[in-house]
Amino acid sequence: MKRACLSIAILVAFNAASHAAGDMLDEMSLEDLVKTDITSVARKSQSLADVPAAAFVITAEDIRRSGAQALPDVLRMAPGIQVAQIDNGRYAVTARSFNGRFANKLQVLVDGRSLYHPLFAGVTWELDPVPLEDIERIEIIRGAGAVMWGANAVNGVINIITRHTRNQTGAAVSVATGSKGTADIYARVGQAVSDSTSWKLSAQARHIEPSRQYASTADSVDRLNNAVIDFRLDHDIGGGRDLSLWANASRSKTTELWNIQPDFSQPGLNVSSLTPNQVLSSESLVGRYRWLGDSGIESSLQASLNRSTIDIDNFVNESLTTVDLDYQGRFAVDRHDILWGLNHRSTRDEMSANEPYVAINSRHRTQRDTGFFVHDDWTLLPEQLKLGAGIRVASTTANGSNVSTNATLLWTPSRSDSLWLKYASAPRTSARAERDISILTGASVVQTAIPFPPFTANIPVIGYVNATGKLAAEKSQGIELGYRKQISTNASADINIYRYRYTDLRSGQQVGMFGCHPMFALAGIPVDASKCAYFGLPLGTPVLFSEMQTVNGLAAWNDGVEVSADWLVVAGWRLQFSYSWSRLKADRSSNIVANEDGNIMERAAPRHHVSLRSQWNITPNQQFDLWLRGTSGMDRLNLVDTVPSASGAPTFTRIPGYATVDLRYAYCVNKDLEFALVGRNLVGRQRLEYLSDYIPTAATEIAPTWLISTHWRF
Repeated sequence: MKRACLSIAILVAFNAASHAAGDMLDEMSLEDLVKTDITSVARKSQSLADVPAAAFVITAEDIRRSGAQALPDVLRMAPGIQVAQIDNGRYAVTARSFNGRFANKLQVLVDGRSLYHPLFAGVTWELDPVPLEDIERIEIIRGAGAVMWGANAVNGVINIITRHTRNQTGAAVSVATGSKGTADIYARVGQAVSDSTSWKLSAQARHIEPSRQYASTADSVDRLNNAVIDFRLDHDIGGGRDLSLWANASRSKTTELWNIQPDFSQPGLNVSSLTPNQVLSSESLVGRYRWLGDSGIESSLQASLNRSTIDIDNFVNESLTTVDLDYQGRFAVDRHDILWGLNHRSTRDEMSANEPYVAINSRHRTQRDTGFFVHDDWTLLPEQLKLGAGIRVASTTANGSNVSTNATLLWTPSRSDSLWLKYASAPRTSARAERDISILTGASVVQTAIPFPPFTANIPVIGYVNATGKLAAEKSQGIELGYRKQISTNASADINIYRYRYTDLRSGQQVGMFGCHPMFALAGIPVDASKCAYFGLPLGTPVLFSEMQTVNGLAAWNDGVEVSADWLVVAGWRLQFSYSWSRLKADRSSNIVANEDGNIMERAAPRHHVSLRSQWNITPNQQFDLWLRGTSGMDRLNLVDTVPSASGAPTFTRIPGYATVDLRYAYCVNKDLEFALVGRNLVGRQRLEYLSDYIPTAATEIAPTWLISTHWRF
């Protein structure tokens, strides 16, 4: 941006000059920001004040002043978005509960291209790093958005919109270094070839030294190295037509400490660690063509080709090719604004795994998802009342046909008030891992009574999930009520209340049990020599295996409230506040395993999240930013527990709630050169934010860090 060293707040004091300066976000008043156009709600440009959905926009200025180095950390400022850092490179990010390492109810897009990965039906954040310097804004929509964005947009949509190349001409370099061996370098060069054509090429590399384990001072081996290179070309053809091309490639390398190697040579259960290297790479080519037809129909056609690989030493290797095609058309007639579209996604993978830890039903799998949608915004009363309704019909290889619907009512009694009501339904299609992968899921020690001769023994019990081959789609439907208020030119606020019903959620079901010692036969438990041999255990090893399958056995309610406010206290000082409360409540049933899974799901969902950001311009050349944020605690299931238990009930680790502070001080030498000092997670010596829900990884501490950065444009 041309005046990156001046914040929104100080420019409000020169309101007339701001309007004359153009449409840059950091040159608008807070009233203008509420009217900023966003595109992710209805796949068309709309004023934020006219959006019948829980929407939040993170601008490039917000990103820069946050001091964050990774995209998930930026998302912490949005209400309803729950972010937990697992280690240096891995994050769990969700909207409105159901968080996990591969949170599967959140659709994430980069310029309209989905990052949704079919293996775990979630986003692998370390696979697709996005340079923060390239982002123009992030549009966050909470609530179901499946009509517009397809299956899996169940709890929200995050659309990352990168800068147009006409705003990235010239050259720029950013360098950051600090504690934990952090090093980050970004470089960009761009050119306006003509009034209608421009391009840019950017690259970023990051390095972070290993952090510490939470339970000790030992190395957590999560050293991170990643790099990304991105090219974009924009061409205005004229006559309402334009063409954009993207090409990018990324590579990430890290290691993780897995407490997964069981040892039965001694009584009970002993577990040793493995440290598999993980290499992830991704290459994408994307093209988008937009045009205005003679009949007044606005059309857009986008196509993308992506090739990615995930290689985890001695465990699993996946190569994935994804092809996406997306067309949408828009036509306004009388009081109707009609939008329709057709999309097709085809993915083909090639996988190999190291049995018995991981086994795959088929090494190759091709999945297809084709859908058609139509949506109409009908103006009932001009500038006051609008009704929206839409439907998507889709067909997937995994789950057959599914239907998504929505209906909205937006009432704007004045220019400063918006009240909206929304109903929506959405499916979440099953993942490749859920259907086709068998995996060791955990281990515990149970005090077991052996009838003859009578004695009590501490018996290791290993959980093993067998591939089901087929699962139904999860389903959700619910209502939302929201109110958005422009209090004054210097203050705005909104509140959203929601209640959603989920059915056919994933849960476990015990399908068998076998042992590897003849004494289990005395208790009526079968001894299976062939299965024990598959796991490398000879007969006579006192181990039990509990065989499970994934089924659609859970239902739940999800309720919540989200509040956000933006206030220019005085010229040069801006406050941004957000708070969210949510409650996840699973149905109870006679199925013991389903009840346990429901309890695990409920306890893993924090109730409260809060964020308060202060942006203060000390002088025209100095900025001081403070970010206070926190969350309530939660309980994570222990995938491995070596302490004997008489009941065999699941055990949990308490992850306490926390409050922390980030600070940033920046000095602008001129409009092109800036130096900044950033401190993150400064309250508390260390803390734990998350425990993995798929693999028993070592807990990693989140510790205070300091960074010095510089940004130079020339």
